[in-house]
Amino acid sequence: MIDQQQQTTGHAGNLIAGTTGRLALTAVLVASAAALQVVESPLPRFLPWLKPGLANAMTLYALLRLSASAAMSVAVLRTAIAALFMGSLLSPVHLISFAGATSAAASMTILHRLFPAAGLATLSVFGALVNNFAQLVVVQFMFAANMSIWLHLALMIWVALPSGLIVAKVTQELLRRTP
Repeated sequence: MIDQQQQTTGHAGNLIAGTTGRLALTAVLVASAAALQVVESPLPRFLPWLKPGLANAMTLYALLRLSASAAMSVAVLRTAIAALFMGSLLSPVHLISFAGATSAAASMTILHRLFPAAGLATLSVFGALVNNFAQLVVVQFMFAANMSIWLHLALMIWVALPSGLIVAKVTQELLRRTP
C-alpha cells in the first residue's frame, strides 16, 4: 500500500507530512473551537441561547479546508473538551451542546455536498438553524415535553440569522488568511 501511495504522492515523506499536517490542523481547530466555546459560555446574554456560536466557525472551516469527517471531529471533540473544562461533561448542558454541534456539522456537510456552490453565509446560517432546532428537540425531550418547540424556533430564527452571518464572516476571514 505504501508503494501505491508513494506513486500517488511521489514521495513517502509528503504523504506522512500531509497526513500529519491534516491531523495537526484538526487538533488546532478542536482546541480553538473548545476555547471559543468556553470563553462564550459565561458571557451575559438576554436569552440563554442567545450567543454567536463562534466555535462553529472552526467546524465550517474544517469542512471546507479538510473534510466532512474533520468537521464532525471538531464538533464532537470541542463539545467534550469544553464540557470537561467547564465541569459539565455528560451533563444535560453538554448533551444539548453536543446535539447542536453535531447536527450543524452534519447538516452543513449535506448541504455542501448537495449544493457545492452554496456560499459561506448559506452554509453557516443553515448550520445555525439546525443547531438551534436540534438543541430545542433535546431540551423538549429531556425537560419540557409540553413545550411548544415551534414558538421557540420562531424566536431562534432571528438569532440564527445574525449568528450564522457572523460565523460565516469569521470563517471567510480564516479561509482568506490561510493557504
